[in-house]
Amino acid sequence: MTTTTSSTSVDAALQAFHQWMAALQVARARRGEPWSECPMTVPQLRALSSIIASPSGRTSRELATLLGVGASAITPLVDRLVDHGFVERHEDPRDRRIAHLTATPTGRETLERMLAGKGEVMREALSRLGTDELELVTLAFGVLRAAVQPLEGI
Repeated sequence: MTTTTSSTSVDAALQAFHQWMAALQVARARRGEPWSECPMTVPQLRALSSIIASPSGRTSRELATLLGVGASAITPLVDRLVDHGFVERHEDPRDRRIAHLTATPTGRETLERMLAGKGEVMREALSRLGTDELELVTLAFGVLRAAVQPLEGI
């Protein structure tokens, strides 16, 4: 990635992204996507996604840091996820103050169902592209993925 990218170019790319996201939201809303029936709040979805993203799960402290909230806010959020059967809480055998959080099969299935709704609209949109356009989009997603990788450790 070039460090001399102009802010005008970055702003134009962000504007295009925001327009694309708005169009995607409208398309999903018109189809009655599964998001309208989601059994979780947005913070709960973010928490579940963060837990699933780590192969070994997360601790409550890690989750609070990732979500930018304090321990007092993370406890009730995790309690609701546990109560609904989306997450399991396991006590650390070496330190009972540490709670390890892992997603249950129900939590994984629920998140997959939410993401599948996103995928259906994307699949339909991508299927409308020509071969050259599809190759360009695929290349762009690869470039964006590579640009995001250094940020994943944050």
